[in-house]
Amino acid sequence: MSDYDIQHRSSLEIFPDELFFELFEYIPIYDLYRTFFGLNQRINCILENLSNLFAEWTTNSDDEIIDKFSSCISRLIIWRGGYLNLNRFHKLRSLKLCLPTIEQCNEIQPSLTLEHLHIESSGNKNTITDQLSLLLLTNAFPRLRICRIDEIKFDKENCQQIPTLHTLITRTQSPEKLFSLCPMLTYLRLNLKENITESLEFESYLNLRHLELGIYSTEITISTIETILSLIPNITRFTLDGPCNPPPQNKIDICSLAPLLTRYLTNLRIIHISLPLNDNHLDPKEFENEKELLKKLHPLFNQIIFRSRSYYAPGRLLISSITDNHKSTRM
Repeated sequence: MSDYDIQHRSSLEIFPDELFFELFEYIPIYDLYRTFFGLNQRINCILENLSNLFAEWTTNSDDEIIDKFSSCISRLIIWRGGYLNLNRFHKLRSLKLCLPTIEQCNEIQPSLTLEHLHIESSGNKNTITDQLSLLLLTNAFPRLRICRIDEIKFDKENCQQIPTLHTLITRTQSPEKLFSLCPMLTYLRLNLKENITESLEFESYLNLRHLELGIYSTEITISTIETILSLIPNITRFTLDGPCNPPPQNKIDICSLAPLLTRYLTNLRIIHISLPLNDNHLDPKEFENEKELLKKLHPLFNQIIFRSRSYYAPGRLLISSITDNHKSTRM
């Protein structure tokens, strides 16, 4: 090879290690493995010392690649079943189980330094809920900031606070205990499948700013909504996703909900509400005549949209404080 060729050749070796560390974090691990792993000793050393890789583990055929980078993965989404051996992910900070099994949830132990935990619902939800509730109630993950689990059951008497948790998506029959458990919670998505029947004796929770209520039963009454709203006076953003089907009379409707928003949420700035409509509200022309009346129920009812009945779902009433058609219809 001539001196000219050596001087002008293109080689990965001319780039500093820092560039590789920065670049490789943006490349999917499967592309890293197929393109760079085994290229030379220097590149292998860089790959083995990465610290912020993201991976989606979908099938058993990915096992070899996942194993090669297990000590470098900080964010992991898992779609496959079976044993995972989570203890090898020494730098794991974010974990999502899309198809959780009891065995996989049993692998989630305090040895993991998790900051973000997301567990989808499962057919084995009762056993999984018991396992995950125990971990949360004992503050097994003292750095946990964001969490989504199907339900939190307060069967343990002496619970430990989770002072770092600021975002939570879950279901519980004891919201006052939940607020006590998470003193710094600012965002809560609370899914309701049953009414809250126990009497609550709890001081107002002042830190929560964003509340989303998901209603998954037509039996949920307006008194349950009132119980929850009475605990959280500093809410600035409120979302209500009503049930798929219209509830019976004396359950949740917009005329009974609006006064509660005025009474309890005086700092409210943003509202998104989605409620199913009964058959007698399905005429679009009739609904147009009711818009102005509905807007008078609350000062933030700025945009009201009627979504027509489809083959799969009843019509819906969409109310938003944001006068933007695109944003409002995404509820």
